[in-house]
This record gives sequence, C-alpha cells and structure tokens, in this order.
Amino acid sequence: MRKLNKTAACGILAAALAAGTLSGCSKAIDGTKTVATVGDEKVTLGLASYMIRDQQAQTMSYYNMLMSQYGVSGSASNVWDQKGDDGKTVGESSKDGVMKTINQLYVLKAHAADYDVTITDDEEKAIKEAAAEFIKDNDEKILKKLAVSEDDIVTYLELVTIRSKMHDPMTVDVDTEVSANEKDQTRVTIVKVSTEGTEKDDDGNTIDLTDEEKAQKKDLAQQVLDKVKASDDVANADMDALAKEVDDSLSATAPAFTTAGSTDDTLDEAVQDAALELKDGEVADSVIEGDDGYYVVRLDKMLDEDATENKEKTVISERKSDLYDSTLEDWVKEEKIKVKDKVWDQITVTDSVSFVYKSADSSDDTESSDAQDSTEDTSSQDNSEDTTTEDTAAEDSAE
Repeated sequence: MRKLNKTAACGILAAALAAGTLSGCSKAIDGTKTVATVGDEKVTLGLASYMIRDQQAQTMSYYNMLMSQYGVSGSASNVWDQKGDDGKTVGESSKDGVMKTINQLYVLKAHAADYDVTITDDEEKAIKEAAAEFIKDNDEKILKKLAVSEDDIVTYLELVTIRSKMHDPMTVDVDTEVSANEKDQTRVTIVKVSTEGTEKDDDGNTIDLTDEEKAQKKDLAQQVLDKVKASDDVANADMDALAKEVDDSLSATAPAFTTAGSTDDTLDEAVQDAALELKDGEVADSVIEGDDGYYVVRLDKMLDEDATENKEKTVISERKSDLYDSTLEDWVKEEKIKVKDKVWDQITVTDSVSFVYKSADSSDDTESSDAQDSTEDTSSQDNSEDTTTEDTAAEDSAE
C-alpha cells in the first residue's frame, strides 16, 4: 500500500489551498446540483465552481505579479474575454480545462485501487482540517458566491491527494536504462555574433543584413577569436570578458549538447560539428558560420559528467511522463465525463465575473459588484441532456 507521511500530506494540501481567502463576484448558483458524472461518480457544481474560481484567482495573481515586476500600475484586466485562434475566449478555454482536469481526477480515483493507492487516516484528518480552515477563512458571502461547501473542499483535496500518489506506481515499469548515445553531453563555450536583422520594413518584415553588414559582424567574431587565441591559457580564458573588450553587447555562454546528436538540441549544428573536431580546451581555429550568426567555439569537455547525469535524469523523467500521460489518456477515453450543459453554463468566466486572492490587509473592494448576484431559477436544469466533453482543452493550473 502506497502511503504519504503526515508532513507530505500537509504539503500537498498547503499547495492545493495555498492562497487562502478569495474575493470576487458572480451570480448565485446551487452548488449541490450535479454538473457532470464520471462513471457512477457525481460531480457537484460547487466543486467545479471552486476549481474554476481558484484558477481565476491564481491567474490574476500571476498577471498582477508580472505587472508589478515590470512597473506597470493598476491591476490586470481584459484577460478572460480575449479570443484565441479556436474562437473561444480565454474564460471559456479555462472552463474546458477545469472540466478536463475533473475528468482526470475522478478517473485516477477509479483506478487507485489497482495500484493499492489509498488515503491514510492521517491524510484524511489533514484534509478535513484544511477544508474546515478554508471555510473559516472565507466569509459566508464569498462562500455563497463560490457555491462551495466544506464537503466539496474535502472531495477536491482527496482527489488531488490520490493524484499525487498515482504517478510513481503508474510509471514504476519505465525502462531506466539510458544509452550513451542518448545521454552523453559535450560542453562548449561560445561567443555568438548574430547576423539577424533588427530593422523592419513598412510591412513589419525584418530586413536582412547586407553583405557588408555581415562582413562587419564576422570581423567582430574574428577579433574575439584573435583575443582568445592570444591568451596565455586558451582552455581557461575568460571568453566573456574578452568578447566584451571587443563589443559590450557580446557575451559568452557555455551550452551542452548531445554528443551523438539529437533533434532536441538547439545549438547550431555547425557549432556542434566544429566542437567535435577539437580536443578538450581547444578553440576552433577559424570563425564558425552558423544559420543566424558567427561563432567563436571552444570545446571545454567532450564528456561533461554533470551534464550527462542531468540528461539521463531528464530522459527517464520524460519516459515516465509519457507513460503517465498515455495511460491516463487511455483511461479517459474509456470513461469520458458526461456534462450537464445547462448546469455547467451557469458558471461564467469573463472580465466582469472574476475572482482574486486577497492579501491579509486588503479590503474586499471587488465585492462591490453585488448587482450581479441575481439568483437564477435552475430547478429544471438538472434534467438537461448529458453531453460528453472532448479531451482537448489545456490543463488547469489551479492544482
């Protein structure tokens, strides 16, 4: 039986309910109604509402943080009504993502017993304490707008706890043998002089550099190379400092690439080919011309042990992720969620119906929009025809 200790359980719950107190406005809904079913499991509108509003609040917090970071005054707006290439608004896509996540959570719960995954008594106690604390921290007015009950929060925390425990047993059989061709990493130090144009024409297209301008760029690279070759210790020369002696805008980087070659490597192939002709500590004798720049190339280590170890871990992690995703996708195809559209449509995600997380000292300014709190008659909506959602929306981030 797979278990989490109490400390780990509390960590999961803290992450799931990290932000605490919500604030926002929405129309009144009945959270006890069934919004969807997964197999024999009924999903309450209150649970779905909480997940959506939590995602909204976290997204708004992220945007506001970015605005503050870049010195933009005010708060984020016009987020949810923007339309994507599929014609859906960000708010609509957000709802799709939440329903997809709900589907996955309940499917994982349905398969938990197959992997001896359960919720321990300590975890259940921590879950109930966290749910009670959430209800305590949010006043009755906001809880009514969320339409969420303490039982809904308990259910959500149980679902995310099960999900956190399913990944390892689902991926235990992944092949952890990684070949040298997949993992061996070569480390280089390079200085790149870009040949990409920076000016645009009247139509907004980038103007290519002239042959004369490219020649000037190559000359800069050659000056850097000459300085490196003239240093007393080429293998340990500070290529970044030498590059800046030529031009303050230039700098050195030390990327690694897969020695045997890989389509995942982003380093210019011309640079890779040049490096593989060198010995450790040697610099390429001439400037290397790449697709979008001229390069000065030094081979630091043909086999970088640290980078190789990290690559091996990455390969194994990607294999596990692929197996987990494909297994879950197969389960979801077998047990798609059936959504009651008329109930689901009661929740809207728009620029005028949004939620945020309040800081401890903030006032509840966003609740001034109480004019929107009109209770709708939904008594006939539980009998709406079930539909099946397509499993194509993006994952929700409120997890």
